[in-house]
Amino acid sequence: MSRARNSLTVLTRPWHANFTEVNHLGAAFLAEPHKFDQVLTRVFTASRLSDNPIIAMTKGAGRTSEIESFDWEWELMGASSRPLISLGDFTGGAAHPGIGLVDFKIKLDEDWFKPGDVIVGDVGKDFKLRVQQAPVADGDGYIYTVRLLTDDTTLSFPLTGLAAGKPFSKLFSVYEEGGDQSGSTTYAMPMKLRSQLSTLRKEYSVTGDAANQALVVALMDADGKTYKDFKWVKYAEAEYWIQWYKEIERSLWYNTRANTVRGANGRAARTGPGIQDLLRDSHRHVYNTLTEKLIREFLLDIFFGRVEMNNRNIVAYTGEYGMLAFHQAMVNASSPFLTVDTNFIKGAGAGVSGNNLQFGGQFVKYVGPNGITLTLRHNPIYDDREINHQMDPNLQIPVESMRFTFLDFGGRGAGDSNIKYVHKKSGYKLGYVSGLQTPYGANKGGLMSNSKDSYTMIVHDQCGVQIDDVTRCGELILGTE
Repeated sequence: MSRARNSLTVLTRPWHANFTEVNHLGAAFLAEPHKFDQVLTRVFTASRLSDNPIIAMTKGAGRTSEIESFDWEWELMGASSRPLISLGDFTGGAAHPGIGLVDFKIKLDEDWFKPGDVIVGDVGKDFKLRVQQAPVADGDGYIYTVRLLTDDTTLSFPLTGLAAGKPFSKLFSVYEEGGDQSGSTTYAMPMKLRSQLSTLRKEYSVTGDAANQALVVALMDADGKTYKDFKWVKYAEAEYWIQWYKEIERSLWYNTRANTVRGANGRAARTGPGIQDLLRDSHRHVYNTLTEKLIREFLLDIFFGRVEMNNRNIVAYTGEYGMLAFHQAMVNASSPFLTVDTNFIKGAGAGVSGNNLQFGGQFVKYVGPNGITLTLRHNPIYDDREINHQMDPNLQIPVESMRFTFLDFGGRGAGDSNIKYVHKKSGYKLGYVSGLQTPYGANKGGLMSNSKDSYTMIVHDQCGVQIDDVTRCGELILGTE
């Protein structure tokens, strides 16, 4: 793939991968007898969590689970009750079912309701029905004898509420004095879910001469400290670790569950699902223009009837242009309100005029109705042109930059989390394959794995991500058509 150039470029250095030798350094003008006093600004810290947000929010925040196998299972409890479904009008052609305070029959899909249960359909709670007799099995369902709970002799149950597919739900149970019957109780059995890890590996090799070659440029670390006479091997390892954590981050977002792809030895290269793969079964919506109304209604769909209003905290991960779109949506929504000037206009100190001002601010948080709190987080992965090739035709930036991934990290109790980084016990391994050169210097009488004047470093890890309840998460995805 060609690399971008501009009019200011006076030198480009050739790329190489995996195995470094002196020729590579010489071709890149990084190995020369004379050392020039110039600084190549490159942060080479191994823990760049700001570039890897999901690692930071899970592993970095202690939201982890360690397992001893490649697969894992967990159980998720749904609601303890649900409506029963009508299997069609079973009134025998009556035009006004229940009129005159008489019993009539309905047919439902389960035998959960008991005599005394008061049930209601979708025609309104003015048409409550009391179950009068135990249900009787009939083909694919059960026949219930019911009566309208009323003293109005003119009231009848609307026929539209008896059509196939109509719901009936229990409200409560009522009984006569001295009765010996009691209301029904329903139970939900937990669902069992299963996921799996991915095995990730990465290596680099370097010859003895390249390992000891000083770079012609100095390197600057994250704290601004400049290192001169810096050896290639130190830079190579630092770059290696930066790329390693970036690849893990990409796997946690983009991996797909698969078990049929074979590796070189014929065994399956099994992979576990990433966040986007897991959220295929969550709330997903394609949008064209981001608005506060869209965000509000989307989040209410996620939380309504599912999460208590005092626990509706969610994080949205997006790219830079997604953050701009969010800001503009909040600006548009807040424009009718009187905004205090000091929120966006501040003093900028004494200058040419002696009374300089600065203007601006950015919305990064949304406090919505019914207890909703949304915090915006930047996800550099969504801005990465290296892997996101679908471009917005107008802005010429990755469409992925305007994707919003909503994640609810809240757990079922103190110390628990809905989203966790999962890794296999003893799954992380690091080792060297050494010849005449070792990572600690020249081999002087030590054991050798091969006869080469080089060594190879290999890292292996087995990890994945778990979302206990994907219905508490979702995505807003920019439409491209």
